Amino acid sequence: MTSNRCAVCKILKETCAQGCISAPYFPSNDTSFEDVSKVFGAVNIRKILADLNTPEQRQIAANCLRYAAEARRRDPISSCHGIILHHKSILNNIEQDIESTKNELESYVGPDRVPKFFDLPMPEDFLTTSASLDFFVEKIKSLNAVQKNQLMQLPAADAQMIMGKIFWKGEDQKMDDGHGPGADGASTSASQ
Repeated sequence: MTSNRCAVCKILKETCAQGCISAPYFPSNDTSFEDVSKVFGAVNIRKILADLNTPEQRQIAANCLRYAAEARRRDPISSCHGIILHHKSILNNIEQDIESTKNELESYVGPDRVPKFFDLPMPEDFLTTSASLDFFVEKIKSLNAVQKNQLMQLPAADAQMIMGKIFWKGEDQKMDDGHGPGADGASTSASQ
């Protein structure tokens, strides 16, 4: 019966009851739990999960604990704060690039013809996925210039839908390249 214990009960050397609150979030084969328990302690993990009301909140908490423990393992001094500073630095560089590009574009086409920049919303299931943030950053970096331009031109709801398709529902799906069905430059007005 000991092989069916969740990771928390194994650390605490307890029997895992039928409705154990930590079993769905930290199963016995969870390889990341060792780091999580070293940082937060098994008793505290159980208390955190017990204080939450819904399974969705517990799943988010479990993912956050894993992320924080992974950050602590990677950088024991700064941990999550270091990751936040790193991503803020990346974001600041991108914002500076956007601003300088807008200024340069304004000098060529005029300020009224420069495309507007919209913030991309956070995907609805961002906190419930266990994927690392690095995956999302790399995906955004991998978009070509036309795809990035299209996302910046879209209303927030449409951008969120397209980002969802790119990241979660089908990585093989491609966004329109901006030229419509006749991407080779040939006219397609005869088919309409």
